[in-house]
Formats: sequence, structure tokens, C-alpha cells
Amino acid sequence: MKAVLDTSVLIAGQFGLASEYDVTVTSLSYAELQFGAQQPHLSVAERAVRRKRIADLERLFGSGLPFDDLAATSHGILTEVVLRSGRAVRGRAVDLLIAAIAYSLDAAVVTLNPDDLHPLESIMDVLPPA
Repeated sequence: MKAVLDTSVLIAGQFGLASEYDVTVTSLSYAELQFGAQQPHLSVAERAVRRKRIADLERLFGSGLPFDDLAATSHGILTEVVLRSGRAVRGRAVDLLIAAIAYSLDAAVVTLNPDDLHPLESIMDVLPPA
């Protein structure tokens, strides 16, 4: 089974899952990490550390999965589930985009913040890292 790691898992470095999972990441997570590495309040040294960590992750996981037309359709399904539950979509936009990529591939999403994806666990696997 395929599992998509969300950005929180990449930041924490908690990549472990049971061996039956084929683990991957999305280009959206790489974009979030790049954004974090560019923050003006960071020292030059901290920006360099973050950029190296991103390069290490890219070597480990390869190219990120893109957000494509199937993911766009999946995003519509997921946002409907969220909205019908009475929860807001704003503030969780990238989390839901990452989840949409996972959903479009019939993959689990692995996160340290499962509440960000509630109530999606009703239609897809939302897992903590091992």
C-alpha cells in the first residue's frame, strides 16, 4: 500500500511505517519546506541547514508527487466531506491538497496532525508515523 507523508512528518523526521507501505512525498511538501527555509527572520546558517535538509529529503524520497487533474477532482470530494462536517477548509488548504494527492492514488496520508484532516478518516486512511 502507498503512503504519502505530509510536511509535519518530514519536519519531524519521523518517516517510519510498517514495511508494507511504499512511502512517498508530494511536491507540495517540498514547497512548504522551501517556504520555511526562506523566512527572513532565520540566520544565514539556519537557512543553509534547512536547505541541506530539503536536499537530503529529495535524495531520500525523490521527486514529489504532483498535484494533477485527478488530485483536483479528489480535492473537491475531500473538501465536500470537510464542509459537510461543519469544519472550515481555510487554514488547512495545503494539508487538504496533500491529502487529495494521496486520495487520488488510493494511498494513506501520514501526519502528526490528524485533527487537520478530520473528518477525512471516514473515507481514507489517515495514519500516524510509526
